Amino acid sequence: MDLSDAPSGRVYTALPIDETQGFPQGFSFAFNSATYFFSLYVDIQAELLAELSDDLFDLPTKTAFLVARVDIQNSDSTRRTIFLRKLVPELEYETQDIALYFPTQTVARQNLNGQGQFGSVVTGGIAPRWA
Repeated sequence: MDLSDAPSGRVYTALPIDETQGFPQGFSFAFNSATYFFSLYVDIQAELLAELSDDLFDLPTKTAFLVARVDIQNSDSTRRTIFLRKLVPELEYETQDIALYFPTQTVARQNLNGQGQFGSVVTGGIAPRWA
């Protein structure tokens, strides 16, 4: 899936997710006169990691999922959390003045707390909540 497949038909702007940086990762993103701070991490049961392998995890599963936290920068430069959720690829999320969509969530085992090109593909987008 890509960002143009959103169920609502919204036009999403791609977020700068860099799979080679591994997970967890964080970045800031300026959108519609606000600055947002994104944190992405994978919550996964230890049993899935017990064996050494080059697995790719298509998330979510019953025992592994991608989590996003989004903070907004306030006028006094403090931050306030506006979104914290397990992500489901088919869902669009609305919070404050934005909508979020994460249609592709494949994470390589080696990118869990590790950097490099191992086949992870995570796409996410941001759009105005109201058109």
